Amino acid sequence: LVFPSQIVPGAILLDVALMLSGSYLFTAIVGAMGWGLIFYPGNWPVIAPYHVPVEYNGMLMSVADLLGYHYVRTGTPVYIHEAEK
Repeated sequence: LVFPSQIVPGAILLDVALMLSGSYLFTAIVGAMGWGLIFYPGNWPVIAPYHVPVEYNGMLMSVADLLGYHYVRTGTPVYIHEAEK
């Protein structure tokens, strides 16, 4: 799942670093480190709804597990077997 909103917190951090320092070098070093640190927590609001528990056929699982259960993977069986190694 890809959402453009995942980039917004890091982009704001980069803009603030450039605005406060005025230096592209400082922004590249400190802003990139901040981008990496904020990227994972920035995904939480987007991914949180997929961790809601649901009951399916008498089993308790998350919505993410249910999506993975019903997701039909493309590819030949040999490719899938090699990818799972």
